[in-house]
Amino acid sequence: MRAKTEQWWEGRIDYDRGAESYHVAYEQSELVSTSVVLSVAAIEGEEPTALPPLAEAIDPDALDDLFAGDVRGQVSFTYTGYDVTIHDDGRIEILPSTDVARRQQRN
Repeated sequence: MRAKTEQWWEGRIDYDRGAESYHVAYEQSELVSTSVVLSVAAIEGEEPTALPPLAEAIDPDALDDLFAGDVRGQVSFTYTGYDVTIHDDGRIEILPSTDVARRQQRN
């Protein structure tokens, strides 16, 4: 599975040093829940099966249904130590949770 995961994220995950966050492009034809799990696994250098189930953070079916349609806006949640925001333009922003506290201290 590692080879598939590495191939999946190659060229899709960018790290923004200024924002201290990862940005992932996902295709509307993909299940966004799968994209979240594969992205966090790639960032962590883990197999997707080594991560906790996404359902412990958010209902994956509801998430997929929401982003399968013509959604406007974004959804944010915390998953396995990361703050994840899914945008309606095909982007996923993944921010280590500790960075949120650091940003709040700077502002």
